[in-house]
Amino acid sequence: MTESVQDISIVKLIAGAAGAFVSLRFIQGTKTEKGIMAIGGSAMSYFGTTPTTDYLHMASAEGLIGFLIGLFGMAIVSKLYEVIQVIDAPAVAKRFLDKFFPPSR
Repeated sequence: MTESVQDISIVKLIAGAAGAFVSLRFIQGTKTEKGIMAIGGSAMSYFGTTPTTDYLHMASAEGLIGFLIGLFGMAIVSKLYEVIQVIDAPAVAKRFLDKFFPPSR
């Protein structure tokens, strides 16, 4: 059985974390919420850097791309968190079920 282990890229890790922590200055929330969003932005950056650099054919700019994904990833995570807080999940579920599974008459 062959196991594949993904190499940990220090450049992606540091660049993504730096981008996430820079964006904390512009994010509102408690320290716990900010910490969770920073971890989310760092993870988004770490796992999204390689596919993004491959897509853009910019392998030499891996650090920059990682930083930018960490920076803007935090904004995305922050907005998703805000949406989750204000969404009326039961109403959305009811509309979904009524649309795709209409009640029998």
